[in-house]
Amino acid sequence: MLEKRRRKIKLKAIPNTQRAVVNTRPYFPVMESHGDEANMSALKSNAAVLFTLVVVRLQSALWMIISDCDETYNYWEPLHYLLKGRGFQTWEYSPEFALRSYSYLWLHGLPAKLLMLVVDNGVVVFYFVRCLLAVTCAILEYRLYKVMKRKCGGGVSKIWLALQIVNAGMYISSAALLPSSFAMYTTLVILAAWLSDDTRTAIAATALSGLIGWPFAVIVSVPFVLELLFKKKQVVYFIKNSLFFGALFGIPIIVIDSAYFGTFTLAAWNIIRYNVFTSHGPDLYGVEPVMFYLKNMCINHHLAQVLIVGFPMLQFLAKCIGARNAKNRLSPMRSVWILTPLYLWLAVFLFQPHKEERFIFPVYPFFALATALFLDQLLNNFRTYFGPVKSVLPNRIIGLTVFGIAVLTGVARMVALSTFYQAPFAVIQDLPPADGEMNICYGKEWYRFPGHFFLPDNYRARFIASSFKGMLPAYFQETNNGTQIVHDYFNDQNVGNPHMLFDVNRCDFLVDLDTGYFYDDLSPEPNYAADRETWSVVKSANFILPERSDMIARAFYVPYWSMRNVEFGKYYLLQRIKLN
Repeated sequence: MLEKRRRKIKLKAIPNTQRAVVNTRPYFPVMESHGDEANMSALKSNAAVLFTLVVVRLQSALWMIISDCDETYNYWEPLHYLLKGRGFQTWEYSPEFALRSYSYLWLHGLPAKLLMLVVDNGVVVFYFVRCLLAVTCAILEYRLYKVMKRKCGGGVSKIWLALQIVNAGMYISSAALLPSSFAMYTTLVILAAWLSDDTRTAIAATALSGLIGWPFAVIVSVPFVLELLFKKKQVVYFIKNSLFFGALFGIPIIVIDSAYFGTFTLAAWNIIRYNVFTSHGPDLYGVEPVMFYLKNMCINHHLAQVLIVGFPMLQFLAKCIGARNAKNRLSPMRSVWILTPLYLWLAVFLFQPHKEERFIFPVYPFFALATALFLDQLLNNFRTYFGPVKSVLPNRIIGLTVFGIAVLTGVARMVALSTFYQAPFAVIQDLPPADGEMNICYGKEWYRFPGHFFLPDNYRARFIASSFKGMLPAYFQETNNGTQIVHDYFNDQNVGNPHMLFDVNRCDFLVDLDTGYFYDDLSPEPNYAADRETWSVVKSANFILPERSDMIARAFYVPYWSMRNVEFGKYYLLQRIKLN
């Protein structure tokens, strides 16, 4: 007994490097080998996830149309002006209103400016910026996926990832040059930080989003802030970091915008003041019923619209039957609380009279998250109630049904958008270069102009009279202080001004949509393509006529069936016939 104890003491005294020699079994080398294999497998899996996200988002950048004229006139056109000295200005950029931030434009303008040192082609610059936005979105989604996998479990993270990839809403928003898309990027950051208890990053992202992007985007962070203040009791910490990041981002933004507008400017406050504290706000630009958003979410998010409402009830049911979801590391109440930004956002925007699809962009990642949490909890409930064996078949049926609907509707929606509405891009491709100034005119199709990035040098887009009587954009003054000049033709009442209109007789080219309706010569929107003595057809493309097409067929592309149930008009690029 004493001898054995002495041998143990001697063995403990042997240094680690020598003890490996005493143990003749290849224990450590085998463990290292298995560890290397596991690390390599995880690395390959992560690389595959990131690669898939990047590829899918790049498809959006290359194929998705500009779905909102606000994107063209409030962002692409001012960006073109900053880069090339020519572009349209809207009333929001007039110094007397100053609702938009030049700082936001320069976030995209700086990398574009660097590219232009090598390639000075408008179309290339346009798609470069779009691809940059797409890759940024993919990286942020990948980061959230990694956090979600660690904090919520593999089931939730994998379902969320799969739904994100086939989500039509993300296809529309991920590469759009809009502050609401920028707010969606920061939502990805905030959600990842919230799950990781990284409060400093969440505060920083919220400050950046509200100051340089869209001030209303801070609504997403309200539940996070309430948790920080009242549950974690970190009031001083929150105030200190809010002031720090507010100054860090706010001071440069104010300096840049004030320099461009020629007066002290805080664009974030100006847009809040206009939308909240004026008598009319944005309602001048159209109002819609609640069904506008419900239809839109149904088209872009299918089952998620129902499941986001049902998830709290499902969690209550799980509590009643004692179905604890061991795979989801979030508690039931925590899972519901994580989704409160989505519920709060919808509560605010559903009942605003003025509605636009882009207003819902910031919470798009929550739709997939709500579906992932719902499906993961539902399958767990079935395992608890029926047992591991009996629940296999119904769980597989439910899972395959949800994913089948998501894939079919998501892809069908993406293809419909990229197929039925491409004509405004297609007809102005390959315009001939010109030595002198050429005028390409838009009438009733003014809101589908894709921007000067698609026009060769020396071409100018012009607006001719149509049935639209609201306010059109006008060119920035092409001088050194062009952004500081106040013009009397701009107003915040959406009242049109003849300054923006161009004489149709001076148009060299004209873009028009032939809907097949008869227009007499006195109509403000004649069928220009029918006047073959004045105009020749340079290029044409099919463009869907929504009002004369089946609602489902135009919203989702179904091979053969959709083409039989939609009606197309002809989208024309016309050139004036010059008489000798």
